Amino acid sequence: MRRVAKDVLVFFIVGLVFSGCYALRKKFVRKRKHAIPPPVYLDLKEYPKVPTKEMYDEYYVFIKGWLDELIRCLENDYGKKRQKKSINEAIENLKQIAYFFTPEGKEKVQPLYEEMLVIKEKVAKPYLSYSDKNFIIRKTQKLKRRLETEFTYEKAKQWLNQE
Repeated sequence: MRRVAKDVLVFFIVGLVFSGCYALRKKFVRKRKHAIPPPVYLDLKEYPKVPTKEMYDEYYVFIKGWLDELIRCLENDYGKKRQKKSINEAIENLKQIAYFFTPEGKEKVQPLYEEMLVIKEKVAKPYLSYSDKNFIIRKTQKLKRRLETEFTYEKAKQWLNQE
């Protein structure tokens, strides 16, 4: 009796596979590869070589925003990834501003950049004590105030490349 049930089950499964069960058969059939890849469209944008006030203000606001974000992350004990991203983005935007400057302006912004690198090293530590967090917060606030007093557009336009 068991042998008959087993034979019927095998016959039923074989019948399903080789007969009209399209969905099951479709799973095991290889799909054809497309010979022509879909076209890629690029929308290229021309960027001005001379920095504009809007571009400078945009990077300046980004730096301030990322420094605020770092302070908020440290005060509220947010994750390390968020803290690292905040200081890295602030550094990248400062590099963009420094790219617009003449050599004299780059000399002026270099101490700010070095202080940000010190903060980045401190933030990269796996564990921050309470005093370390307070030190970084105070240093970041001081850095932000210095940025706001010394590098507004009106004060920094003397160092901008005017090619």
